[in-house]
Amino acid sequence: MDVEHPVRVSVVVETENEREAQEIRLTDALGALARQTYPRALTEVIVVDSGEIPGLDRLVAEHLPDARIVDGTGLTEYQMKNLGARAATADIVAFCDGDCAPQSEWVEAVAGSLGPAPPEVVGVQGRTALRPGRFNRQISVLLYGLRTDPSGRVSRRIVSDNCAFRRDFLVQEGFEADQLPTTPETVLAMRTSSRGLTCLVNDRMRSVHDYPETSGLRGLAAMLGFFLARAYTNGYCMVRIRSLKPGLRAGWVRWLGPVGPPVLIAGKMLADLRQIHANNRHHRLTWLDWIPFAPFYLAYYVGHLVGGYAALLGFRAPRF
Repeated sequence: MDVEHPVRVSVVVETENEREAQEIRLTDALGALARQTYPRALTEVIVVDSGEIPGLDRLVAEHLPDARIVDGTGLTEYQMKNLGARAATADIVAFCDGDCAPQSEWVEAVAGSLGPAPPEVVGVQGRTALRPGRFNRQISVLLYGLRTDPSGRVSRRIVSDNCAFRRDFLVQEGFEADQLPTTPETVLAMRTSSRGLTCLVNDRMRSVHDYPETSGLRGLAAMLGFFLARAYTNGYCMVRIRSLKPGLRAGWVRWLGPVGPPVLIAGKMLADLRQIHANNRHHRLTWLDWIPFAPFYLAYYVGHLVGGYAALLGFRAPRF
C-alpha cells in the first residue's frame, strides 16, 4: 500500500448512468467496490439513488451493507455527483459510475495519490477503458483517453467516471451541473488550472466502462448509435459552452459565426491526434489499428460538426 498514514476515502456511485447499461451494471460496480484492497474501515461508499432502479436498497445491502444511500431522484448525472460529494464525510471523494467496474486496487491508488500529495494537488485522474467489443479500444482512446502535460504525470482532462478530488475543493468548485451534459468536466478542469492547482494521473486507477453489445447488425447499429450520439453531444457542447463561458480556451470562435464550428472542430481533431498518440500504448494499439476504423473516425467529426451547428442555431441541448 502506498499510503503511509491512514486516509479515508468516500466513493460516490451515481446511478443515472446505470439505466442504459447492458453488461456492466450497478451490481458489478458494487461488487468491484466490495473487492477493493483498501481497508473497508477507511472507505465510505455513497450510492446516489436516481429513483429508477427497482430494489436498490436490497441490491446495495447485498454487496455493501454499510454503504449509504442518498436520494437523488430527478437529478442529472452531475447533480448527483455534487450531492454525493456534499454528503461525503472523508477528506477525499472518488467517483465511480454505476456502469463501471474499477479494478481491485482502485481506492488504494486514489489514497496513495492524494493522501501524501501537497495541498496544491487537488485531484487524481485514472484511466477508463470500454469493455470488449467492436472497436472498443479505438473508441476508448477517443472518448476516455487522457491529455497530460509533457511529463505525463499531470492530467489536463477530467473524466468523471474515474477520478477523485479533495472534498473541500470539490464542494467549493463542484461540477456545473445545470448547464450542458458534457461540459462540467471541462469547466472544472479549467477552474483547477486557472487557480494554479493540479490534477495528477495514476495509471493504477483502472476502470472498465460498459459498452453496447456489438455483435451482428443490431450490435453494430447500437455501437454506432452510442458513438455518434457522443459525437453530436460533444460538438453541441463545445460550441454552446463558449458562449456561456468565454474564459475557455478558443473562446474567440464564438465571434466567427457559422465559421466557428468547423474551426473549433478542426482544432479538436488536432488535439485528438495528440491524444491518440499519447494513449495508443495504454490500449495496445498502433496507428495501423486505426485504418479499419477510419470511416467511423471521420463520421465522429461529422457528428461534432452537426452538433456544433445545432448549438449555433439554438436547438435544445441534448440529454446525455
